Amino acid sequence: MRTDILMVLMLMVSVNFYPQQLKYRSVNHYLEIFEKEEINKLKEKGLLDQDLNIVPKFKKKGENELNEEGQNLYLELKVALLKSYFKDYFYQQHLQYKDEIFVLYFSMAGFDDLEWCILKWEREKWKDLEKIDKQQVENAKFDNNKDFNFICFNYDEGPKNSEDVKIFIKDDYLVMSREGLYHSLFDLKSQKLLINETCPYCESQSNTKEEMNLWIKKNLHDKIKRIINP
Repeated sequence: MRTDILMVLMLMVSVNFYPQQLKYRSVNHYLEIFEKEEINKLKEKGLLDQDLNIVPKFKKKGENELNEEGQNLYLELKVALLKSYFKDYFYQQHLQYKDEIFVLYFSMAGFDDLEWCILKWEREKWKDLEKIDKQQVENAKFDNNKDFNFICFNYDEGPKNSEDVKIFIKDDYLVMSREGLYHSLFDLKSQKLLINETCPYCESQSNTKEEMNLWIKKNLHDKIKRIINP
């Protein structure tokens, strides 16, 4: 019995000293968490009942929609929740290149804009951060940060390329890919950002996702592909 107790204690200590390594997390992983938080908040504030139906006070007569008072309250609650939840960037993926760790982070801005950044740590300074404050990242764009370096940032305003977002290393290049289209290219040898567009939708002046992605393929993806596959 005593041996069993000691084994359990040793296992607990081992788990504490050797936490599980972070694994890839999709955009949907975080959006689903936020959706649950949003539903809980709507129930807490009395917009929805326990069965997720709109309560009569905030329901249009004869329709299953929010009335004007309900819409105003919903917008107020959602904006506050967005600001609170997405004040940080959230971990998606990390890769090691020699003695450096490159980390892909995701967040939201405004009401539904999706945004990503890549940060770099020296291997011994990387602490498996599941999230990092946006202001800290913003400061790193302009100041030398003792803990990490800012590499690049881009976001989607309007149509979204939010599936299969990842980074990968080909030879001495780091690439960010979203929905199979290459968006960013960083030269690991020279430590220079070669290709990146902060807002492809804005720059392409597109009306649809199809138009935007044609622009991305021509101006970003194909150029990156020619460099990493000469």
